[in-house]
Amino acid sequence: MFGIYCFYLFICGIDTAFSFIEGVVTNIVDALDWQRWKAALLVCAIGVAFSAMFTTNYGWVLFDMTEHYILAYIVISVGLLQCIAVGWLFEYETTAVISIEHRNSLRVMTISFWIPNILICFYTNFGFDRYREVGLTLVIFTTLIGLFFSFKASKMQFNSWYHEIVLCGVDKLSMSITSLTNDDQSRSGWMLLFEIYFGLCIKFILPTCFTFILFNNLYEDLSIPYADMDGKMQMYATIPVVIALFIIFVPMILCDYPE
Repeated sequence: MFGIYCFYLFICGIDTAFSFIEGVVTNIVDALDWQRWKAALLVCAIGVAFSAMFTTNYGWVLFDMTEHYILAYIVISVGLLQCIAVGWLFEYETTAVISIEHRNSLRVMTISFWIPNILICFYTNFGFDRYREVGLTLVIFTTLIGLFFSFKASKMQFNSWYHEIVLCGVDKLSMSITSLTNDDQSRSGWMLLFEIYFGLCIKFILPTCFTFILFNNLYEDLSIPYADMDGKMQMYATIPVVIALFIIFVPMILCDYPE
């Protein structure tokens, strides 16, 4: 039985590797109009070349450090960017052009949330690390103040301001999720509670947590090098992180057509 378990675990790993490779290959084929076998050959060759580093005498240490940096920065950054894309960029322009009040209200809310958020998360980790709980509480306070001034700038009724400004982007997304529950597309009482929870998490709570975790991870790595390894090993371990950042941000800059 143990042998069968190990065999299926091995098959599961291969299947997971296929899914990872296919995601990259599909993007290359769609963007560059390559033949699929050429794109797959390139991706697999690069993967083998990078994986070979982990088969050396220092392979396990390098793998552990690389995993640390990827989890500490890349995974958290991707989650933060997804929250920004869904909660702060999606429908921003279409909502802002409705009226001057809509644009002003969105600007006030964006500025009053992100500037204090970034500054507080940075200084509570690098300057006042003993008062991190106070810093996170202060983020809540500044966010509420920003929402108050955003409401005043909107000159709208509270219900309209809440759905069109506060939950801009996430409101329709949360409704599209809950609408799948009932076949007749009817509304249930629990849906409103879920939409409030989902919207506030994506737009305010998770971005604050991700920003704080990023600065906290950076502070700890700068204070004490991970695994107490020398600078050369740290440099090698961060190479995949730099490549991942390159893959994430370069397409965002090079894209010259609307989605």
